[in-house]
Amino acid sequence: MEPTPTPRRRRRLGLGLLAGAATLALATSLTPAAAEPDATAAEEALAASEGISVAEAREQFQHEAELSRTSEEVVADLGEQEQAGSYIEGEQLVVAVTSEAAAEKVRAGGAEARVVQRSQAELDETMSAVEAAAAPGLVSWGVDPKANRVVVEVAADADDAATQRAVAEAEAAGAEVVEVEGRTETTVGMVGGEQYEFRADGGTYVCSVGFTATDASGRPAMVSAGHCAEGASNFTFKGTAMGTPIGVSFPGDDHTAFALAAGVTPSAAVSTYDGSATPVAGSREAAVGAAICKSGRTTAWTCGTIQRKNVTVNYGGTDTVGGLTQHSACTEGGDSGGANVSGQQAQAVTSGGRLYGTSGVCGEKVGQPTVSFSQPVNEILTAYDLDLLTS
Repeated sequence: MEPTPTPRRRRRLGLGLLAGAATLALATSLTPAAAEPDATAAEEALAASEGISVAEAREQFQHEAELSRTSEEVVADLGEQEQAGSYIEGEQLVVAVTSEAAAEKVRAGGAEARVVQRSQAELDETMSAVEAAAAPGLVSWGVDPKANRVVVEVAADADDAATQRAVAEAEAAGAEVVEVEGRTETTVGMVGGEQYEFRADGGTYVCSVGFTATDASGRPAMVSAGHCAEGASNFTFKGTAMGTPIGVSFPGDDHTAFALAAGVTPSAAVSTYDGSATPVAGSREAAVGAAICKSGRTTAWTCGTIQRKNVTVNYGGTDTVGGLTQHSACTEGGDSGGANVSGQQAQAVTSGGRLYGTSGVCGEKVGQPTVSFSQPVNEILTAYDLDLLTS
């Protein structure tokens, strides 16, 4: 599958109370203005993609980080029968709930409540039913918290009997089925640029570096996409030996971790492909609706919006991967494994996306939706007992 960016939303946050404006004007006439902090690469990229100022981009990242923290706290106080996920809408955090009692808890926690028909437990049951009925023509399936239902994507040209049965069973389970164009692939590309190289199936391929970390003994490590290491060998980075895999998980999951060789010096930063890098400060998970940017050797630095979480993707044959995050930042072949960040918070590594045409480009380049998938980084760190390297 290959990724596709989606239209960016233009967001402007409120400017505070008018009564404070005169006080601020007086204060600034008497004291020197504080210097604006230098813009980060992530802020500049978001400003460019959404047509807003760098200051507005900084404010958006900060506001979305606050809403994401609120989401974790509020949802943690609700049971799976009481809630059905959360998402950022405009400037508000919305939590889907199944009762007025749960809605009162959400409002008390500082979020907007929206009463829906299906609980998270019911949505999970639908996901299990779709999983059991999966067929080659099903492209992906996951919960859309805004629509309060499971959405199943099926290839528009899939007309085999198995896919038709799977569609019927998905609809019977309460899922919404939509047809999609393009093809969904992991995003490994033939050699042709930077990042890291490896040998597999008699050829040389490239993927992108994810995030650096340390193991329990303090030794340097790096996490990336599992399909980049499955059955592969001879990993190199900028002409030198990169290291060896600690472990690989693909399909099912899509992650790997490398013990880095002595000649590779890790850095707690992500390349923005303009001669600079954005620092990595942590790995707090951003909410659905938050901005996300990804770094990769093919499409460089692109930004979009988090659309869904816990999505299952069919990359063809038996290569099905679950628990992925869907977003709209462009990714193409060779971007696999690359870092996905929201502000300065690590989110995930690129897994794949929806590609179009013989050259396999993301949707925004051909007037189609941009759809990308990534493997959450906190799951990877836990799987290999690693600590994220932060600035």
